[in-house]
Amino acid sequence: MRVRLSPPAAATAGALPEIVALLDRVFPTARRRAPDLEWQYLRNPAGPARYVNAYTESGELVAHYAVLPTPPLAESPVAFPCTYFSANTAVDPAARVPGLMVATARALFRELQRDGPALVLGVANENSFQGFTRVLGFRHLGRLTLTVHAPGTMPAVSAPRALAQDLAHLAWRTARPGVATYGDPAGGALTVRLRYHGVPLDAVLSTGLPEEAVAGLALPRPAVWVPRLYASFGARVGGGVAVPGRLRPSPLEYIVRVLGDAALVEPVCRYLLGRRFEFLDFDVV
Repeated sequence: MRVRLSPPAAATAGALPEIVALLDRVFPTARRRAPDLEWQYLRNPAGPARYVNAYTESGELVAHYAVLPTPPLAESPVAFPCTYFSANTAVDPAARVPGLMVATARALFRELQRDGPALVLGVANENSFQGFTRVLGFRHLGRLTLTVHAPGTMPAVSAPRALAQDLAHLAWRTARPGVATYGDPAGGALTVRLRYHGVPLDAVLSTGLPEEAVAGLALPRPAVWVPRLYASFGARVGGGVAVPGRLRPSPLEYIVRVLGDAALVEPVCRYLLGRRFEFLDFDVV
């Protein structure tokens, strides 16, 4: 089978249906994907998703790689024109064409650095980790911790956040379709409601945010009787119990790629190693 790559593009409403169809084939889910992808790819205040597709000669979409623009680093040692999160990688196994993940990602990376060095952050699962680090040149920073916290309590964190925040980004992040979101202004915390085997569980997107920012979202308060789950990187998390590896669906590996200037890799990695990266910053919940 021969394939062709599309030119790198910014997401539009017209482009989403075939991407949704591919993601549904590769990653079946009971959750309606179209509203979620529209939220991710089009409503992000930092800008639309950027992507590259691969098509067969008959025009069928068989591979897709996309990144989402994110807020910049909070106190960056380097001025990057753009910062991105590596969001979706999908290859139709029926295509049987090796290297499509790598080809789509490299094509997009070439485009992203046209205006200067760019930063791409990511959270890789067990299936994609080796491809990102060994083939695409991402640097592995470490594994995110996953902790569970008693009802009515929040994670105790000390490291400052890696990414800057503003009200527009927080409003977007807490408006994910079909997800109940809660805010605790006094603790600067944002949570979303999950269910684990039918049991309610609140995932903590972030804690320690400015009180006025959380209050400005006018969200309902989180329930005090629901246990909390928190994923983060950057420093020890207090007040909770680590989730055993056997209960985690997949390790969450924190990765980073600097595009356009190899000399920037070390200062950026040093910065990120001491900064907090958490559920708020990626799209698992």
